[in-house]
Amino acid sequence: AGTDVPMILQEDAPADLPTPSGPMRAYTYRPVATGRYPGLVLFSEIFQQTGPIRRTAALLAGHGFVVVVPEIF
Repeated sequence: AGTDVPMILQEDAPADLPTPSGPMRAYTYRPVATGRYPGLVLFSEIFQQTGPIRRTAALLAGHGFVVVVPEIF
């Protein structure tokens, strides 16, 4: 069996996504290694991207996911 070693990850610059009610800021975390990875949308609490949300997104990205954290409020 292989070992479950977290991957090196990167946090992309925030992106403003167009919506019918105006731009929505979104943060993306992804593995640095090239390849195709499954994606996740991580909805945050009302306080948007707090420390725990950022750490959770980084943890998931470190295990091979592309994680987008939108500011939905």
